[in-house]
Amino acid sequence: ARDRRIRFRYFDYTVSKERRFRRDGGYYVVSPFALTWDDENYYLVAYDSEAGIIKHFRVDKMLDIGILDEARDGQESFAALDMAEYAKKVFGMFSGREGRVRLRCENGLVGVVLDRFGQESILVPDGRNHFTVTVDAVVSPQFFGWLFGLGDRVELLAPDWAAAAFRAQLDAVGANYGEKQKD
Repeated sequence: ARDRRIRFRYFDYTVSKERRFRRDGGYYVVSPFALTWDDENYYLVAYDSEAGIIKHFRVDKMLDIGILDEARDGQESFAALDMAEYAKKVFGMFSGREGRVRLRCENGLVGVVLDRFGQESILVPDGRNHFTVTVDAVVSPQFFGWLFGLGDRVELLAPDWAAAAFRAQLDAVGANYGEKQKD
């Protein structure tokens, strides 16, 4: 409301349920623009001038919040941001590399794809039992989890870097279930 930047400290929890501050306890300084609700949590959507991008932060992990005397910046970036599209692309508010991904899906997944990416998604028939769709997504472990949940009914076709990252994620998880040396 004051059109000012804010600062705060941001933390994660350790296994012993203690707070561990990111940036060695240093402050984040951002220009706040919106609050959004996703996966049972509120997130602050803000412009980070140091990084030059829009970021999001879980509100319940922000401490020592203060208003600065510095004017807010990033208005152009925020004005260009469609919050509904942003929420569709960012799975579970996990960060990752943004890209245009092409998926090949069984026809039975039309509703799932439209629910996730919106009714305006263009579905292209691919044979009798499949369709392809190209959508913008933030490729992250959460995105991979969504894909994995659909099993062999979906295939990540492009871009190559995203398919390679998914294969690497699958290999890393699969390695946890191979034969292990006994301690």
